[in-house]
Amino acid sequence: MPADTITKTSVRLPKTLHAELEKAAEAAGLTVNGEMVYRLQHDPRGESARAVLAEIEKRDEAITNSLRKQNAALWGVIDRADGVLEHVVAAMAQVKPGTDAAALKREVEFSRELINAIRAHR
Repeated sequence: MPADTITKTSVRLPKTLHAELEKAAEAAGLTVNGEMVYRLQHDPRGESARAVLAEIEKRDEAITNSLRKQNAALWGVIDRADGVLEHVVAAMAQVKPGTDAAALKREVEFSRELINAIRAHR
């Protein structure tokens, strides 16, 4: 950096913080001054927040994908149940009105109506 773009300053630090800066600077191959400048330019709270946000987004995507799979499986079961009920209604086509079988047929038909109403929200 050109000398006219640098300002010299003096900072009083707790000894433990200075020791931490020295260790970090050595590990990064920097001077203590270089480590301090880096830390001032790169807000660690912002980096932490970005890391947490990325983890939340990753987990959110995993949950969304899991829910999509569960939803697809549930609709598969509902579609299969409707197909079975459709065959039951067809088999009961000859049921005489007023019998217990006719009441059961109405319940099966009502179940199919419910399934069709649910499909409107698919």
